Amino acid sequence: MSLPYSKLLEAAFGSFNLDWSTEWSPTPKNLPLLRLPFFALLEVFKNLDPNELFILSQCSRKAAGCIHIVGSKKWRLTVNAGQRTIKVNNNYELDIIEKLPKPPWEYNEELRKFFRNDESVENGKLELHEVLSQVQAVFRCPVTSFEYNGYCYNDRCCFSTLKHITQTQTQPLESLYLYGYLKTEYLEWVFQNVKVTQRVNITLLGVNRFSSDLQSKCERLDFMTLNSCKYIELTLSSVTIHGLNVFMKEWKTGSYPNLQYLLIRRCYLSWVDKILGFDRDDLKQLGLRRRLVIDERSVECTGGVDIQADNGTEATMQWSSDMFRNDCTLGAECRNDYL
Repeated sequence: MSLPYSKLLEAAFGSFNLDWSTEWSPTPKNLPLLRLPFFALLEVFKNLDPNELFILSQCSRKAAGCIHIVGSKKWRLTVNAGQRTIKVNNNYELDIIEKLPKPPWEYNEELRKFFRNDESVENGKLELHEVLSQVQAVFRCPVTSFEYNGYCYNDRCCFSTLKHITQTQTQPLESLYLYGYLKTEYLEWVFQNVKVTQRVNITLLGVNRFSSDLQSKCERLDFMTLNSCKYIELTLSSVTIHGLNVFMKEWKTGSYPNLQYLLIRRCYLSWVDKILGFDRDDLKQLGLRRRLVIDERSVECTGGVDIQADNGTEATMQWSSDMFRNDCTLGAECRNDYL
């Protein structure tokens, strides 16, 4: 694992030997820094960024137990399993870098081309969830966002890390982003075990196999048991117009009370039924533009029809289509106290 450190951190160690070539492992050592009074130590910690604090924690168990005094419990972690990175407050990033015995790219003399050796990447000794466990033990803060953008069939690291998160913290994720080739068994596990409160974005490559295996679930959107979500986006889904109509009827009766925005894109729908009595022409994006504000996000909406749930929650439902894609959007703007 490669991490930079500042002159301040080097000065704080004094004559302590910083040897970053050794294997990543916290070992108990005596540091002159830890002999400072509490408030003096706190001031030193406040002048170190999260990367430097993490480096310090790996040199002494006593130091690791003191880091949280800077208020790190309120920090937010974003994990990207595809890139094997951990971001702290979206400003500082920990990158896991390993020197593998085999190069990641190998040359095929017969074809005269280079090929990526994904097997060597998979066999890395340093697991992402092990590093994440150390980061959370030091900072004592939760993972709020999980991302995976993989173009190859190497999703083992992704879901071992995701399972670790769900098993070790009670706080649900705020956002979940998955993109790439994902095995059906992993997706089923996600729908049954991962709790998300704000945003879900899943884009599947090779979606046909997944759609046929879970067609009944996709048709009725049963996997949207995340009824606390405010923002949901589905890409390359096999959802049908009938399924959308069933979902909207459930929304109208009060299900999914926190949902403010639902976007279904590139699903190649064949329009047969109506949605809440509206046909495609009624839902086309016509009229004035407006912007929905959902927490720190803002979403631009154009036209559509206004609808209302039985509990008084108002929403805007719209449809856009072109030769490349069909999008169906539900933008439920909070105009009362029900959301």
